[in-house]
Amino acid sequence: MIARRRALAAVAGLVAIAAAAGACTTTPQPLPGPAPDATGSAATPEPVPGQVAGIPIPDGRIDDAVGRLDAVAAEAMRNPDVTGMAVAVVHDGTVVFERGYGARTPPARATAPAAGKPGSGSSDADGARVDANTVFPLGALSTPVAATVVATQLTEGRTWSTPVRALMPQFAVADPYVTAHATLGDLFTGMAGLPEDAAISAAHIGVDRQTMLDGLESLPLDGFRTTARPGALGPTIAGEAVARAAGTDWATLSSRSLFHRLGMDSTSYRAQDFAARTDGSAPVLVGADGTVTSVDRAWSDAVAPARGLTSSAHDMAQWMRLLLSGGMHQGVRVIPAEPLAAALSPQAVATATATATEAADAIDARGVARGYGFGVTDSAAGRVVITGGGTAGPDAAVTLIPSAGVGIVTLTNGVSTSERPVAAAQAVNAAFADLVQFGEVQRDWAAWFTRSAPADEAAPPGTVAPPGASAPPNGKAPLPAFDGVYTNPFYGEATVRTSNDTTTLTVGPGRKTFRMTRTGDTTFAVAPADAAAPGAAAFRREHPDAVASFDGDALTISFLDQAGPFLR
Repeated sequence: MIARRRALAAVAGLVAIAAAAGACTTTPQPLPGPAPDATGSAATPEPVPGQVAGIPIPDGRIDDAVGRLDAVAAEAMRNPDVTGMAVAVVHDGTVVFERGYGARTPPARATAPAAGKPGSGSSDADGARVDANTVFPLGALSTPVAATVVATQLTEGRTWSTPVRALMPQFAVADPYVTAHATLGDLFTGMAGLPEDAAISAAHIGVDRQTMLDGLESLPLDGFRTTARPGALGPTIAGEAVARAAGTDWATLSSRSLFHRLGMDSTSYRAQDFAARTDGSAPVLVGADGTVTSVDRAWSDAVAPARGLTSSAHDMAQWMRLLLSGGMHQGVRVIPAEPLAAALSPQAVATATATATEAADAIDARGVARGYGFGVTDSAAGRVVITGGGTAGPDAAVTLIPSAGVGIVTLTNGVSTSERPVAAAQAVNAAFADLVQFGEVQRDWAAWFTRSAPADEAAPPGTVAPPGASAPPNGKAPLPAFDGVYTNPFYGEATVRTSNDTTTLTVGPGRKTFRMTRTGDTTFAVAPADAAAPGAAAFRREHPDAVASFDGDALTISFLDQAGPFLR
């Protein structure tokens, strides 16, 4: 009994001691996890769910991808439409790869050179080899670079939401509401409702930038802020507005605000600068028989912010470094962080196209979005992928994977058309992105990007003139009945003349002349009158089914139809 009482007393004493200790404790025990800093947040904040990739990139993976680039480029150089290519890669702020392949000046009507040994390039008859400093026309890749130039000017209250009219009071389109409210961002995403392709066709017939701006009110508008239709007209207008607000021209503004500061000495938005270079690689069209034809670039000045940039892989690597560093270069801020981040972020849902990388109408497909001048999507690895460039015109492309700190730019002298897409640059970049994220190339990207449009998108039977089409049956209007001067407020004049049973069409300030071959009562097939004229080969490749049709005093030209008919 006594022993039991002593045991209970000992237990009670221990409980009392524990209670007293608890009463004297004022500091709670630390919780699992990182210690809080002075503000109460974790020393190393955990990334938000949207920044966590689904598939990690192991150490050494990116180095391995770079090591396999020679083989990827060599495969791309098998494309007969590409005779010269340059590739550059940046990783964690450092240029880790710069190399050229093939020839930069293939002689006219010569078989395109084959790719040389990986990394060595190959030469044409003059020994002109491509390297990282060879300058190429960048085509649609001009637009994302233009967006970064514009972003340098978005200070002191100016943003992507600044109305264009606030910078360029002369801006006016068909709808007064759109005139007053269209912003820089609307123009770079293609949300202003403008017929974006009108600018390219107008530039090809000699319409200059000011004349385009003066004729904007004549263009029909689609829905405002309803559909993203990126093209050349919006970025051209936005670039011009920002340059005017800065008191200079677009090419000078670009050089002063961006290229000079990054040391991009081979980069320019002036066609004459490219023409004057002795180390430039002119865009070329390669025929089915292997003949090579240079492509005229004089028209590009009219739409320079969207299509007129020329640069080298070396220079574009500096631009990629700037983007991946958030706008910093050598410790100096070149682009304000907020407008740059906005340009590289989703701003509008992209429309479905024949070459879209995802099926936009499928509910199980990842979304495709537009930033301001950039494409933005999610990869199968759960990483944001930012792209620029296009599958029409000069073949050049950029791909950035910010979460991996890596970017690749590929430039070629090939030219894509709707009838014969090239997309070698896109294929190289996509293969490299696969190697970075998955360790292996996931599909035949060259075949994917160059696949044909569905059959139901082809020209309807009967709209294309057969070779050697002759005059219509007796009793129809004689050819001279169509003669006259027709005008369009955006494209200018179109003159139809018949002489010795030959009808010609002359259009635009550039007086581009075409031969018209009658295919029906009021329809004509259209082809360049001079097959050797600058741009003739490119026109035939891009518009093999070009047609002109008459309806009384109205003339509709298939490749100049976005601003309505020409009226006699």
